[in-house]
Amino acid sequence: MLSEKVLFALNNVDDSFLEEARKLMDRPAATQHVLNKRTIHVFLIAAVLAALLTACAIGYSIHQRRQQELRESLKIEENHVAGYQEFEEAPTPEETTVESEGKTPSVQLISTFREGQFADVYFSISPITREEAWDAIGWEHKNAIYVIASNSSQLDDAYREIEKTEKGLYCRFPVLPPIQVDEYLRPQGTREELLEKYYDADTQSLMLKTEFLLNYEAVDWGKPVYMNVKIIELASLATSFDEPIEEYQARYDPVCVRDYGTIPVHISDTEYISVDLGADGITVPVPSSYKELQVLGVNIYPAQVEWQVTHENIDFINNLPRDDDEVFHRGYEQLLEWLAVYDQLLDGSALILEDGTRVKLNPSESTPYENGVVTLYSRWGSTIDLRAVKAIEIIGQTIPIHNPFANNIE
Repeated sequence: MLSEKVLFALNNVDDSFLEEARKLMDRPAATQHVLNKRTIHVFLIAAVLAALLTACAIGYSIHQRRQQELRESLKIEENHVAGYQEFEEAPTPEETTVESEGKTPSVQLISTFREGQFADVYFSISPITREEAWDAIGWEHKNAIYVIASNSSQLDDAYREIEKTEKGLYCRFPVLPPIQVDEYLRPQGTREELLEKYYDADTQSLMLKTEFLLNYEAVDWGKPVYMNVKIIELASLATSFDEPIEEYQARYDPVCVRDYGTIPVHISDTEYISVDLGADGITVPVPSSYKELQVLGVNIYPAQVEWQVTHENIDFINNLPRDDDEVFHRGYEQLLEWLAVYDQLLDGSALILEDGTRVKLNPSESTPYENGVVTLYSRWGSTIDLRAVKAIEIIGQTIPIHNPFANNIE
């Protein structure tokens, strides 16, 4: 991106600076000795700096700046990361409506980042006032930003459904600013910082992120996915702890405050390292527990590690009977114990890089179950260079990794 800025600057150097430099070069030798090359260089540097400022202020849109910030924060270029793609800024819609100061609501796709079974989708919406953005990213929500996705572009009123698998709908509620979960929904001071970073007053646009789980069977992620973005009035979703879930779902009828439109989203493929630990895997005794896990395999992505694990109670706790309260409660207690074990496994593990760096892993975000195996996801905020992965440490056991990307290091 720096090279693009420099080229832009060189093509936009003010002619008056160049003319002044030419005149200096054409002066007699004696004068040139006084106004030496260093002086002339100062004129030229000043010209380029002035043009660079112009490039940042005029030639570099908020859309491009957001893309650059994402690339830098995720270390996309530094770590040669696959699975990340950016999108051109769509033309600005004609301002033909009177909604929100006469601007047509629109959604702009910024970039997508494939992380194993997850895909982060970064986008911006406009217009949205600062007050509306404030309401959407704090604890005391008045309204919230709601996203649905489908393989069909026909999404009219689809937000009224929590889930409609026959149409391939996927709901994500609410949408987050593009930060880590543990940094989200903080006190007022932090919310001011979020608005400072992700809200642009000049364009009345707010940068957001949603996350798709790609093994969600209702959507064919190999095809274009149409993502619809709306602001929903949360008062219509209000519930109480005393209200049965059936009654809440029966009256579920959120009110749409503003529809920003629908855009097609393409999720790219990515690269990863697959670690097969054999048919029986490895047995891992977990600290502070009498239980043992069998780790069957590990998939390592630039920003995530997927674990396939199994254990003696796995079928029981993932198929609890609903008609036997005693068995259900006993199984639920075991489930809570195993969730704590999963967290201990991930908290006690790390990736070992070629230079000896240990990349600490985080507790699991979700635990899908299928055919006697649970998949745990451990994610971190930025990325690593897959080419540098040498081994994985699992609660004190170091397992060397055959890395197919290791020979690609320049």
